[in-house]
Amino acid sequence: MKVKWKGKVDRKDIDEAFRTIVLGIYRDVIIGTPVDTGRARGNWQLAIGAQPAGESSTLDKGSVNNMSSQAGQSVTKADKKLGLRTVGRSAFIANNLPYIGRLEEGHSAQAKGFVQTAMNRAEAFLLHFD
Repeated sequence: MKVKWKGKVDRKDIDEAFRTIVLGIYRDVIIGTPVDTGRARGNWQLAIGAQPAGESSTLDKGSVNNMSSQAGQSVTKADKKLGLRTVGRSAFIANNLPYIGRLEEGHSAQAKGFVQTAMNRAEAFLLHFD
């Protein structure tokens, strides 16, 4: 997909768009993740420059499609981790639990396709630049 900016664009505009997209995807995968013990939902990690390794011990027992206080804290931490300058940096969103793929494919009756849904929302956001 090619993004075309209308009008004058500076680094600050690009940084803000990148932050908006990354944080939107991160928030959407967290709140879309099915919840049983809260381990899958609490295991989403964001890292800059390299993919996160290992699993998180965080539990998030919020309900699907609702922002829990734990999810809010995770997004706030991710926002700080992104920093102000993002151009030229890679952001990685990962969940390293061995069963996260099965949840994405519909193993839980609560939700399926939550990662794809988050990506579709990000793509829709980008399309308004065309």
